[in-house]
Amino acid sequence: MPTRKSNPFIQLAYQGQNHWWRYLCGSFFALFVFLIIGGVVSVGLLLIYVMLDGDPTTLILPVTQEKGAQQIVSGVGPSVLYCFNNLPFLAFWLGIYGAVKMFHGRALRSLITPAQRISWMRIGQGFAVFFTLQLIQILANYFWAPNDFVLNFQPQAFLAFLPMVLLITPLQTTAEELFFRGYLLQGIGSHLGNWIAVVISSLLFTALHSSNPEVLSQDTWESTFSIMAYYWMVGAFLAFITLKDRSLELALGAHAANNIATLLLVTSPNSVLPSPAILSMSEITADFTTLFFTALFLLVFSLIVFRGLQRPPV
Repeated sequence: MPTRKSNPFIQLAYQGQNHWWRYLCGSFFALFVFLIIGGVVSVGLLLIYVMLDGDPTTLILPVTQEKGAQQIVSGVGPSVLYCFNNLPFLAFWLGIYGAVKMFHGRALRSLITPAQRISWMRIGQGFAVFFTLQLIQILANYFWAPNDFVLNFQPQAFLAFLPMVLLITPLQTTAEELFFRGYLLQGIGSHLGNWIAVVISSLLFTALHSSNPEVLSQDTWESTFSIMAYYWMVGAFLAFITLKDRSLELALGAHAANNIATLLLVTSPNSVLPSPAILSMSEITADFTTLFFTALFLLVFSLIVFRGLQRPPV
């Protein structure tokens, strides 16, 4: 892997003001806009929607019935709920843009690539390979343990949900990539080195997902550790391929593919957002075997995109 001094992606940090305190302030600013302002606006608009939609089946849950931020209402359709749940990511985009501009005087594109133009083909390669591997993995799991799955396909609900997933999910995943594998990876990498940047940015990525229902619902130390380690492993891998490919493009495609496949192909009651997916599982669980197969999955993806495919010209 190129060093921080020679890696063109890390070198992008030096295009603007690169003092360490600027990254600290910029990170707090972006996260405040995302979690506080975006969260409050999203919840407020969702509650207003439920109060004004005229549907007696949609309800605001009493505090005693709430089970986390994902369940403050009931009876709201998955498409509508998905839109409201992702509103904070629009604020995240604004927070990241504001941090890059105000604290560093850089262009937002500098978080993606050192090239003059973004390679949409490279993003497409990352998406296509990761989505295909996800599909193969799910089919293999289904045929290996069919009793763990239930056919959940409801054509009307699925088709109504599909455009929301395809339009909104890339906005959500791109915001996370711009912050964790763009802003933080460049900032930490330019001051402390690439490997420390991979570790720290992935720990912060894991922390952001630590309150997801699939994490909180685990009932053993092995399953809790394994699902947290899964998030760290994926975050570290996305950081690794970003440094190796010297751009964020592969990670952008892979992350979007992962979330879209999860939403459309398999759902679970303890998922961060239950969806009208094709298949349903009783719950999301994890163990050390999960980590082994995740590592194998990521290795295959890496071999395909770096040895089986050529980086397309920009």
